[in-house]
Amino acid sequence: MSLLISLGVNQTLGMQLGIFLAVFIVLKYFLFGPYFEAFKKRAESTVGQAELAERYIAETKDLEDQFAMKAQVANERYRSVYDQTRAEALKEYDKMVSAARATSKVVVDGARQQIQTDMQAAQAQLTKEIPDVAKIINQKLLGKDLST
Repeated sequence: MSLLISLGVNQTLGMQLGIFLAVFIVLKYFLFGPYFEAFKKRAESTVGQAELAERYIAETKDLEDQFAMKAQVANERYRSVYDQTRAEALKEYDKMVSAARATSKVVVDGARQQIQTDMQAAQAQLTKEIPDVAKIINQKLLGKDLST
């Protein structure tokens, strides 16, 4: 007992303990209880929201990967269609150019043949007219008619 007295414990200890218990009970039901319940709800909603956000992020990542794969497949299909169409267009172009070249060759050959024929006809006609032209030139130069 002397130890308790040396520590400062006396007959007011019971009153102090009663006051402490009364204040603790009042604070527990009116302050600590609602505070811890609100804290628990907030923690649940925060942790739940964080987990939900993580789940949404993971779903978004999966959807992004799926979209990237679908875009790559679409690009490959587009590229194959483009290459095929381009190859067909080049074949058609080559056919058209070849046909145009053949047609132009026929036209040019025909024109050359026609020119050759016209030149030969002109030479034949000029050959026929040479004596008459020579006679006319001589008459003009000499001033008299040489055919008599």
